[in-house]
Amino acid sequence: LRAYGRDGYRAMVERHLELAQRVASQVDDAPDLERLAEVPLNVVCFRFRPPGLPEAELDELNRRLGAMVLDDGRVYFGTTEYAGKVAFRPAIVNWRTTEKDVDLIVEVVRELGAKLLATAPGR
Repeated sequence: LRAYGRDGYRAMVERHLELAQRVASQVDDAPDLERLAEVPLNVVCFRFRPPGLPEAELDELNRRLGAMVLDDGRVYFGTTEYAGKVAFRPAIVNWRTTEKDVDLIVEVVRELGAKLLATAPGR
């Protein structure tokens, strides 16, 4: 509080909430992503869900994709299990995070997800 004051911290938190809503909107607009929960705060819970892929294959696909995202290194967030489904859980918490940074979250997941599907046996 000494460094930024109440108004400064309030502005940071509000900014994080706006950025999380930006990610949620991009997830909602993407045909191969599925948001799994509302976004009242700074965390967006979603998964890669390409059309036509059976539900039974999605958890393993998202586990593998989560590892690829971490190995790739352009963005960093973990996986979780939400409502019995493996999902991604980026949390917007750094005061230096920009729109460009959060746009990269969706971009990287979709890019690497497409690569993963292209290399999957039988596809």
